[in-house]
Amino acid sequence: MDPACTIAPDFGAFAMPNNSSAGRGGEDRAAAYLEEHGYNIVQKNVRLPGGEIDLVCKDGETIVFIEVKLRNTATFGSALQAVDRKKRATLRRLASDYLQFIAPTARARFDIVALDGDRIVLHKNAF
Repeated sequence: MDPACTIAPDFGAFAMPNNSSAGRGGEDRAAAYLEEHGYNIVQKNVRLPGGEIDLVCKDGETIVFIEVKLRNTATFGSALQAVDRKKRATLRRLASDYLQFIAPTARARFDIVALDGDRIVLHKNAF
């Protein structure tokens, strides 16, 4: 049997959770929450060279770049703590690239939606 064609074993209950699907679920919850609070969702999961912006929204005339962080446990800190200096720098660079092509004269800000378990907190103008 060709080793390249082997099938991975089924680990059942011991399999690691799919963080991508959990993250997308968190982003969907965040988008619904933001819409309830007057934001217009412009784009989701904007992929640019060097990273991804979770949500691009409009709040009035302001373009808002939203970072969504989900934590089901506090083992590795809160959702808000997960948006560290490196992540903020990456988001600033990505937003700058986005604005340069899409809306060079627009006013912009960065918000964080922190999902800690069932709790959702919107941090406006977070950085």
